[in-house]
Amino acid sequence: MKDNDLFSGIVLFLVMSMAAIALLHLTWQHRLTMRSQIKLFLYAFGVRFLLSIVIYEYGLVNVLGDEDSSGWMSGLALNSQWTRSGIGLFDLPSVLTGAFQGHHKGYGYLVGALFYVTDSPARMPAAVLNCFFGALTVVFAYRIARTLFSEWAAMRVGWWTCFIPSMVIWSSQTVKEPVVILLETIALYCCVRLKVSGFSVRHLLFCALAIVLVIPFRFYAAYIAGGAVALALILPQFSKGKTSITSLLGVAALVVPMVVMSGVLVQHEAEFEKFDLKQIESFRGNIAKDTGSGVDNPYDMRTSSGFGLSVVVGGAHLLLAPFPWELGGGSLRMALTLPELLVWWWLFFAGVLPGMWFAIRKRFNDIQPMLFFLFGLGLLYSMMFGNIGLIYRQRAQLLPWLLIFAAVGVERRARRKSEKKGLRAQDMQRPAPAGAMRLVPQKVVRQGGLTQR
Repeated sequence: MKDNDLFSGIVLFLVMSMAAIALLHLTWQHRLTMRSQIKLFLYAFGVRFLLSIVIYEYGLVNVLGDEDSSGWMSGLALNSQWTRSGIGLFDLPSVLTGAFQGHHKGYGYLVGALFYVTDSPARMPAAVLNCFFGALTVVFAYRIARTLFSEWAAMRVGWWTCFIPSMVIWSSQTVKEPVVILLETIALYCCVRLKVSGFSVRHLLFCALAIVLVIPFRFYAAYIAGGAVALALILPQFSKGKTSITSLLGVAALVVPMVVMSGVLVQHEAEFEKFDLKQIESFRGNIAKDTGSGVDNPYDMRTSSGFGLSVVVGGAHLLLAPFPWELGGGSLRMALTLPELLVWWWLFFAGVLPGMWFAIRKRFNDIQPMLFFLFGLGLLYSMMFGNIGLIYRQRAQLLPWLLIFAAVGVERRARRKSEKKGLRAQDMQRPAPAGAMRLVPQKVVRQGGLTQR
């Protein structure tokens, strides 16, 4: 194995950049803003790739930590195994179905396939792949915002997603977050299109495929995304009095056979049966032990009050952690989050909350996929909270949707300011009515010792 193989990483970066530009040009929607989308992608891809070089070539990984190196290491092992076994290129698709046989094997198989196809089993090519996924997420976040709201809001979502540190840092490392977030974003984008524009075969196909492909990476996220899509499509649109039942049946007709035939449903059935509040409390205790950012949660989730308090505390940390009083006793990694948090806290209160309220009142039918997904995944992560570092990382899965609402709120705020300025300007220019008291003193003119006003 080569060390990090920066040269292969650079070559792969250039190849993927050209491939992404070609793929974006093949899409049917949002063609009028294609130049802006390509610009967003290239900036996002470039920033993430440069950070990957700093992380793995200049030692920043020693500060950030490398707890999840097992994912790409399993990719190395799989690549070696396939090479020794003489697996051919045409055999690879059937071999990759092994990712569904077990729990969370998807990232290892994905990296192994990359190494097998490129013959570059090293760290930087794996990092470039994640940078690619992170940059595509920026484009799909832009497209969701543009489908639902204005170009003004969509461009801010794109640039925020492009540069917000937590989105950049996770997609620059060899972890599975980037591909999970991308697949979730694709699934919800397609669901939004089905809600807004009606039945579409391509959106139906990509929505179902994205849900299924999430399973080997993070199976519970796939079930939550699938549930959000199903619920959003089956609920009636209150203003129109109709449902998207045709789209729902189409998604189900694609997802269910793939899940059943892959054996995933049988594998996870036993796990769901034992997934209860006792197991959640055990998980919280385990992740709180022997970690620099662990938090002891004293509430008993088997009582209604304890469950409610646990969810409130976990939800607050999921949305806003780490808090100022937690930074002093935390690690250097936690302290490095402060610049982003200062911006994020302002965005959350000035943008996310008012933007979500406005969207619920005005576009509730269309934003249902986002709301249901945020609620489902947010509730699960809030219940499982026991570690600040982990929940900060989990927030990255929610950021694309939260940033969309933030852009809506900030746009509304900017419009109100603009309207107030316009009204003030009109008041200054409007002539005073007859008989009204003049507030501006008239010019005093002296003629022949007399004062005239």
